[in-house]
Amino acid sequence: MDGKVLLLEGLPDQAASLKAKLELYFKNRRKSGGEVLEIQEHPNDRKKALLVYATDEDARKVLEKKIHAVDFKGLGKVDLIVKQHGEKMNTGIKRESRTPSPSLIKEKQEHCREAPGKQEQVTVCQESSQQGDGGTVTLLVSGTQSINENLLTMYFEQYSNNVNIKKHGEDGWILRLSNQSDTEKVLAEEDHRIGAFSFTVALYDERAEVERLDPHRFILSGFAGSCKHSIISIYIKSCSKGAEHSWETLSELGSLAVTFKQDIDIKFFLEKCSMKKLEDMEITASRMMRTDTILVEGKMDGISEEALKLYFNSKRSKGGNIRSLNWVDKTRSVTVTFRDWRVAHNVAEQAHSLGGVSLQAVLFYTHLQKALTGRTAPPPTAPSKITLYDDSVLLDHLSHNKKFKEQFEKTLQDIHARVSVDKTMEQSKISLEMTVDQESLQMYHVASVWESKARTDVESLLKRYIVIKLDAENEIWKRIKDTCLSLVSPDVSVFYEGPHHRILVVGQKNEANPVVDSVRLLVKNTSEELAIQRNTVVRMITLNSKEELGFLWNMVSSKVDGVEISKDDENLSIYLKGLTDPVSSAEMIIKKEKENLATKTLNISVHLAKFLKSLDLKKFEHDHFVQQKSQEGICAVILKCGDSYQILAEKKDIFKAEQTVMAVLKEEVLELTPEQLKVTKDENWRHFFGDLTEDVSNVKVLQSHKSIIMTGFCSAVTDISRKLKGYLNNKLPVTDDVTVESVEVLDFINDCMNLSEVPAIKVLNAIIVPSKTSLCLKVTAASDKIQEAISTVKNQLALIVKEKHTFLKAGEFIVLEKNQTALKAQAKEFGCMLHFPTEETSPAASARSYSHNIAGSITLTIVQGDMSCHSGDVLVCPLSGNLAFDNPIAQKVLKIGGPQIQEALKSLTKERNALIAGDVVLSKPGNLSAKILMYAGISAWGSSGHQLNGQTIEFIHLKSAILKCLTNAQDKKFTSIVMPALGCGTFGYPVSESCKAVIGAILEFCETYQGAPQDLRKILIVDPDIKIVEEFNNVANEIAGIQAHSGTMGKDTRPSDKANVTQPLQVPSNSGAVSRVLVGSMLVMLKKGDITQEKVDAIVNSTNSTLNLQTGVSGAILKAAGKSVTDECAKLGTQKEDGVVVTSGGSLSCKHIIQMVGPSTTAGITASIEKVLQLCENKTCAKVSIPAIGTGKGNIGPKESLQAILKGLENHSSKTASTCIRFVYIVALEDRVFQCLYEYFVEKTHPSLPKKQSSEEQLPANQVKIREVRLEVRKGNIVTETVRGIVNTTNKDLSLKGGVSGAILKAAGQSVEDECKKLSPLDDDRVAVTGGGALQCDFIIHMLGPHSCAAVTSRVERVLEECENNQITTVSFPAVGTGGGGLKAADAITAMLKGFETHLTRRASTVLKLVYVVIDKDDILKDVLQGLQLWKTKSTNESLDDDEEDWSSESEEEDQGSSSSSIKVVMGPIDIKAFCGDITKETTDAVVNSTNTSLNLNTGVSGAILKAAGNSVVDECKALGTQPSDGLVVTKPGKLPVKHIVHMVGQTTDKAITSSMCKVLKACNDIKVQSVSFPALGTGAGNLHADHVAVAMMDAIQNFLQDNPQPNVTSIHIVIFQQNMFSSFEQAMKKCKVSPAEKLEKSKPVPKSSQSHPSLDITSLLANVTYPTMTVEVYGTTAGSLAQVKKCLEDLLAEECSSQDVEAQSLCFLQEAEKQAIIDLSNKHHLCVAVHVNKLTVSGKKDDVLMAVLKIKDLLQGAKERENQKFEKERIKKTVLWEKVKQGSWTSIKSNISYNLECAYIRQEKTYLFTQKGKTYKVNLEQMQMTNGKGINFKIRRTPLVGDSGTAVIQTPPTWTKMAGKNYIVVPLVATSQEYQNISKDFIASCQHFTKTETKRIEVVQIERLQHDVLWQSYSVRKQAIDKKYPKNPNEQMLYHGTTKEICQKINAYGFNRSFCGRNGMFSISIFGSDGNISKKILQSRGDLTHSTFRELAHFPHSTLE
Repeated sequence: MDGKVLLLEGLPDQAASLKAKLELYFKNRRKSGGEVLEIQEHPNDRKKALLVYATDEDARKVLEKKIHAVDFKGLGKVDLIVKQHGEKMNTGIKRESRTPSPSLIKEKQEHCREAPGKQEQVTVCQESSQQGDGGTVTLLVSGTQSINENLLTMYFEQYSNNVNIKKHGEDGWILRLSNQSDTEKVLAEEDHRIGAFSFTVALYDERAEVERLDPHRFILSGFAGSCKHSIISIYIKSCSKGAEHSWETLSELGSLAVTFKQDIDIKFFLEKCSMKKLEDMEITASRMMRTDTILVEGKMDGISEEALKLYFNSKRSKGGNIRSLNWVDKTRSVTVTFRDWRVAHNVAEQAHSLGGVSLQAVLFYTHLQKALTGRTAPPPTAPSKITLYDDSVLLDHLSHNKKFKEQFEKTLQDIHARVSVDKTMEQSKISLEMTVDQESLQMYHVASVWESKARTDVESLLKRYIVIKLDAENEIWKRIKDTCLSLVSPDVSVFYEGPHHRILVVGQKNEANPVVDSVRLLVKNTSEELAIQRNTVVRMITLNSKEELGFLWNMVSSKVDGVEISKDDENLSIYLKGLTDPVSSAEMIIKKEKENLATKTLNISVHLAKFLKSLDLKKFEHDHFVQQKSQEGICAVILKCGDSYQILAEKKDIFKAEQTVMAVLKEEVLELTPEQLKVTKDENWRHFFGDLTEDVSNVKVLQSHKSIIMTGFCSAVTDISRKLKGYLNNKLPVTDDVTVESVEVLDFINDCMNLSEVPAIKVLNAIIVPSKTSLCLKVTAASDKIQEAISTVKNQLALIVKEKHTFLKAGEFIVLEKNQTALKAQAKEFGCMLHFPTEETSPAASARSYSHNIAGSITLTIVQGDMSCHSGDVLVCPLSGNLAFDNPIAQKVLKIGGPQIQEALKSLTKERNALIAGDVVLSKPGNLSAKILMYAGISAWGSSGHQLNGQTIEFIHLKSAILKCLTNAQDKKFTSIVMPALGCGTFGYPVSESCKAVIGAILEFCETYQGAPQDLRKILIVDPDIKIVEEFNNVANEIAGIQAHSGTMGKDTRPSDKANVTQPLQVPSNSGAVSRVLVGSMLVMLKKGDITQEKVDAIVNSTNSTLNLQTGVSGAILKAAGKSVTDECAKLGTQKEDGVVVTSGGSLSCKHIIQMVGPSTTAGITASIEKVLQLCENKTCAKVSIPAIGTGKGNIGPKESLQAILKGLENHSSKTASTCIRFVYIVALEDRVFQCLYEYFVEKTHPSLPKKQSSEEQLPANQVKIREVRLEVRKGNIVTETVRGIVNTTNKDLSLKGGVSGAILKAAGQSVEDECKKLSPLDDDRVAVTGGGALQCDFIIHMLGPHSCAAVTSRVERVLEECENNQITTVSFPAVGTGGGGLKAADAITAMLKGFETHLTRRASTVLKLVYVVIDKDDILKDVLQGLQLWKTKSTNESLDDDEEDWSSESEEEDQGSSSSSIKVVMGPIDIKAFCGDITKETTDAVVNSTNTSLNLNTGVSGAILKAAGNSVVDECKALGTQPSDGLVVTKPGKLPVKHIVHMVGQTTDKAITSSMCKVLKACNDIKVQSVSFPALGTGAGNLHADHVAVAMMDAIQNFLQDNPQPNVTSIHIVIFQQNMFSSFEQAMKKCKVSPAEKLEKSKPVPKSSQSHPSLDITSLLANVTYPTMTVEVYGTTAGSLAQVKKCLEDLLAEECSSQDVEAQSLCFLQEAEKQAIIDLSNKHHLCVAVHVNKLTVSGKKDDVLMAVLKIKDLLQGAKERENQKFEKERIKKTVLWEKVKQGSWTSIKSNISYNLECAYIRQEKTYLFTQKGKTYKVNLEQMQMTNGKGINFKIRRTPLVGDSGTAVIQTPPTWTKMAGKNYIVVPLVATSQEYQNISKDFIASCQHFTKTETKRIEVVQIERLQHDVLWQSYSVRKQAIDKKYPKNPNEQMLYHGTTKEICQKINAYGFNRSFCGRNGMFSISIFGSDGNISKKILQSRGDLTHSTFRELAHFPHSTLE
């Protein structure tokens, strides 16, 4: 192959050393313009070079640039000039080989020796070809392997008849051809190959080769290693006629280099060697090539390379031009390669001296890797023995190991050694001795390396085996012996050394290590078990009484650790079990506590003992003793001992306990005087005494003959005593009231003032009792003292002072609320009382509420508050299955409603003892403000763990319960229902699931009553938690957004203090429950309950043939219907087996009962159902209820019964053109039956996604399935079709007489023609339906014949709609459009299929079963079948693409034919495509022109449209005149290839563009336009940004679809003129992209509020967070006490509340969810989060602040890492390219997946798994193959984009410790580690000047390593960049940074920032320097440095880039 040669001029003098840089530059196409093939040195001028290019194009581009600036390191940029050389060169020429670098010399020389032909080819090709006699041409054939001579001869005979081949070297041949033409043929062939063998052919110059051969040097091969070196010279002399010579060994054993001192007869020598054997050794001789290299040796450490070059290039050395010079040893030896071999030989013959240094030069043969001296080396000295030592146990084991012995013997053989072992010591002695004969030739090869090799190989073998010794006593070995011996294998032995008490594990390391771990674990576990067994004891401590046992147990059970403790009530003992020491410690603790107990008998009277006996002692102890010990508490119990009582307590508490009892109890004896005795005799006394003792319970009063004894609580006894004394002293007590202002004041008086003990009141014997009912103090005193008592009490009340404190700050509410009890107790100590008032407001006034309107009839209100405060007809209470009131709502309902509300549950308990989830039980409301109470059975969320068709069982049950509540409420004609957020809270349901269940149930309820239930109008959801209310409302709004297309769900209003105004909120028709299905036009629903309670038109009764079955459901129906129906049945008599008759409804809530004889088979059920429905049709019944027929005595399974019923319904529907039946209810009574039916309903009615024809369904080639509807193409005559409907494509008058249409009308007959006349004319968008006439069909659907594919699609859709309306299940089409329409058959069938697919995709269900396309012409049939096959193939490919699109690059989502600047999405029935292009070239039906109000804008796109359309359109626009600002008009197209131009007035806002575009689309729809092209509206004169325009245009299309769900417009093009705008439209369209198979509803617009989520303004939102206010009222009697209480409050808040700053540089990177999380933290924990510049300040309760700060830091760090990862992804995207094969071409993979793949690749993982959109993919990184979930494989590849792509993912330093997922950690270095020592040494060395001048010693106290993953990644990337730019510079330096501790912490977290330097223009405190002393000195000058501070500073050296 010829190449183009250019001349390069201007090279520097040292150009040879810069060749690598030149190659880098001229091989870079971007820099130089082309890629150079080779750079050759100029033959005459070293400042020039020759550039060889493979193609003329590369050479031309390089030549055009002419001057090339190349950056040479050290020289700067040099301008080089490229010129035309004017000649071509053979690009096959290889560069002359240069002596390799020292590290690679051996490799290159071996290569030369293995392929000598390649060296020869280089030389020969540089000279002219040589021809032999008679024109014979000689060629050299070279290959990498030996080739058979015969094969080679046959190969070349194809080029020439005269071929002569001769062996040349090992893999070479000499080929001689007879003439020049044959030679040219051979050389013209670039690739010569025989099978797998390839070889090269080049011209060969034999004379040049002979000249290169050395006449004095030969290589002899074939000598055995055992050959005696003494006979070698004898052999050589015998072959060379006794010539003087020397020989030298070569690296290959048995080969020698022979050098003769004079010329010899070469031919004789070679022949003699080949013929003569030496001791049976066949010796071969070959000649050596002359070498151009010498090896120079000498002490050259003072000689430069340049000096050597100058010397050997000079005449002084007899040298010449040097090709290369390479150091072998930098100071001892160097190789010099000359351009001429003669020079090398001349130099080698001379003695050399340079700079006084003697140098020796010998010839160096690179292919031998040896310098030949021409001297025979003396025999080597034999090495001495080698001694090794190893463990005797190990050697003993190895001596019995067969595998080891084989390996050892082989090793000895390899190293030529024998072994002897001495096992007399523990460490055995191993001796190795060489076995090579000292006089053999092998000794030359072995002697110098034998000792090191033998030692290394044997030690390496022994190191594979180990001996591990584990200490273990005999008892342990006995227990684990069997287990240990089971671990023994051929490579591992385990045994026990009894004398040494140890276990030995011996064997191969890899095998022995797991065994050692197992044995070690066994020893450890057994040792612990043995220790436990030896040390376990049981102790018992006996007590005196059960009370003492219980008291002591409570004291010590929590104190004892580490032992097993138990008590025995029967034996009055405490048992301790465990190890000796812990048990002894525990025993001491218990005994000490026991000894510390004491008992004391209470010294009380018999009467007081009786009173004590009447008390609940446990309650007494609880009220008056403190159970848990504290500063003031008492730990004591009262024991009853016979008639006396004792106190049991700790010794220190016994007296206090006794004092407490005596202070609490009191006995008073009132001795009666004679006068008083008289008083006690009258009747008034008896009444007074009786009333007095009856009112009190805390006092026992006993009247005897002479005294009155009062025993009881002290205060009560005192009050009673006063009253009695007052009466007996003839001072009748009088009671009067003193009013107080509030309950709080009353509480303060009662708790803190103790008015009865005020001296002034006590003197009056007044009794004061507080009364909360009348809010007063009842003062009782003698009648003569009552006024004085009242006055005194009022004076005391006047002392009361009240202060009110309000706390508003974040966290204060929580702190005060939490510490209320402690604060109240503290206030009481100061004689004050604290009150924390709660704001009691009415629910209507304060609660937030949100209202929605459903179906125009039901108002759903979500409100915050207490459910008990709201009234409604129905109240719903949630219960779990066990019927327990165990949730807060149920408990509150029970508390208010009273025990009577449990009556309904008691009867349920008798029946089944459980409430089934999803069921509802009705109950009386009790005291609740409702007419009825409903218990809803709810299961705990996640309790089942199962799902049914994508929904959890719990969700289904919850929805069922709500639906039953609504149904029951409607049945009882209630209008309102109140319920909690069912499922939330205790039951664990997510709020979203609860909301979806509620709304879903309401939707189904509304549909049951056709959207308008008669009575139920209001549903109220109440919850006290505002967050649940808000989330409930948000979910409702989301559902509103999703369903907005049907007008069913409206948005909520803003929360307010009053009930919100409702907005229309309806429900989509397809959102009902799973327990319903549409059969034809009948809605079939499943219900659980009693069929006799149904309110319908007809009830079906499955009975016997005599119509009097008295059991089961039938018996219940007859019983409930009453005698009149029974009599009717008797009159009807016996019925036949499948009989069906009608009776009246009797007492049932229905008009008719359909009596059917119960069938015994499913076929019978189907047939009977059809008869039943026919009777219902006759009776015009709209609603019918059917039981689960046959599931009773019929023994038919519930599922089979339901299938048969539905089949009967379907049969009836298919046979009936229209039906009066609208609702069919299938009612099941039993739970078992209902559950089976329900599961089948769920399975049948769960909406499935649209499906394409699956590859598994092996349909015939002429069939395809779309949404379970089969379509078949077949040959035939359409007029003979037997189907429900036949399609006729006709004209407007429905009178087409030709073609298929004429045949259909003729066969149908006159009646059909008459119908057609009545229905004509037929519009484009309408189809007509007539009877079938004489055809074998029920209907003929007439459609206007289409003339375009779009028309075919739209009209097929309209035909199918008519099929749905007329219940046409089977229909036959002709090949629509292939006749008069002029369409190609393949296009026609594709358009028809698109129409079928679009129609079926839009519908939730269809009546269609079969669709036929009937064709009578073979040619059309053939084309249609081909089109059908293409459509099926495309569908399959799209299915495959769905799997790929999740992980393929975003740019690959277009069709094959699309350009890279286009994107296509499908929105319902409309295809939307955006692309870059010229709108005037569009061929759609219409183009849109965005113009001015005068319609004459002549610039931009508008000007281009008018210009292309021509003057006719301009004139038409002028005639239309000025338009309004939002006007639009339609004109003719003029010269444009479209039908219409729609001119719209250009808009300048997003909203206006959306509105105007929507109008344009409506106008296009009105004029039947099917495709329309828009420009990028508003981006020209409107000056709007493309991002906003793209979103506005997508909104317009969605709004248009909302109003026109079945538009004429099916294709929209957005033609973008400016390329840079395309990405904006691409992004906007991707956001609204949907699959073509999704339902239309999913593509309809979402309201903007839910569609676009503007970025959260976190600053303002956090500023607007409000916190609850805590108001504290303090009551006291002095200002001082109030001040003390206030100080307590302030001190508590100061201690419990705090504020903390968070560095927030990454705040702007937070995602919306993360911002919301911070806002939620603030709301949830009442925290104030203030946003400042680069920081956040968090204030509130201290614990919450700490928690929030940690979470916020995590969020900020995550945001920062995410940004860094984005940077990494972008960097990797530019570094490597990951691609996959898609449809035969390579396609890039998404950047995030590429990043993860690259990380896995760098980690050298074999496989990588990832999940994308729920699909899992497996990538095999070894085979570069990806497998999806379906098992389909895709090839992938990794392409480096830069030279160092292997480091695309930065690895952390190997010295780092694991970070356990943390962002950064600080690791203290161990002082003994090498890392610590190095850093410390360098730092101290940098401070030497300081230590000398200051005479102080520097001490490093601690060094910490900062590990920060993100900062390291950033640092490494920048370092790589600098290393690339300056590869030879020292680009990294360790600097010392002196600063404060606080700033160090900031640097650790965020990296170095210049803001850390300097403050307010003052001298900086942050200092960098390579000398640690610099930082120290400057800090000293500021006076900031102390010894301890500097120790801190010395912790933080930082590496930076210079």
